[in-house]
Amino acid sequence: MSLGYVEELAVRYFERDGYLVQSNVRFQLDKKKLGKKAAGWSDIDIVAVKPMEVKIVQCKSFSGTKKSELFTNEMMEWFDTAESFLRKDKFWKGWLENRKLNRVFIVDFSVPAVDKKLRAAGIEVLYYKEILKKLLGWLEDGPESRRKGKEDDMVIRLLVGMLQYGVIREDI
Repeated sequence: MSLGYVEELAVRYFERDGYLVQSNVRFQLDKKKLGKKAAGWSDIDIVAVKPMEVKIVQCKSFSGTKKSELFTNEMMEWFDTAESFLRKDKFWKGWLENRKLNRVFIVDFSVPAVDKKLRAAGIEVLYYKEILKKLLGWLEDGPESRRKGKEDDMVIRLLVGMLQYGVIREDI
């Protein structure tokens, strides 16, 4: 399954921040909750794991397609369902043991009312531009800047080249 551009960058962001990352963790939705005869499917865009924490990450390019209250309620329900899946799944529940679980929403363009409501519900809101700038800063100062052409990841290789040739700058 291909990732959207927000997910693509978020995966690299969490990897560079020291997390073990798994993207597109699929899970089945409860047909009773959906009010349908057959259950549907969803996926957790990113599960990011560090020794003391796990992040459940949902990525969107835009958060303003619905009224803020409806969108926020759907996101909170989605996070509840995703967390419940991870806690019950025989593989993932072991990764959650003794780790703090955080919910993260990453968005490129957002409606301030949505962000405010998500934060009030305990969901960390990060913006695409912020994580891009932080990632570029790490790349400009990190080992990739000294290993030009030896990067393991094509997206990182492209970003390092763009930094080197001044096509993009971390400080802008």
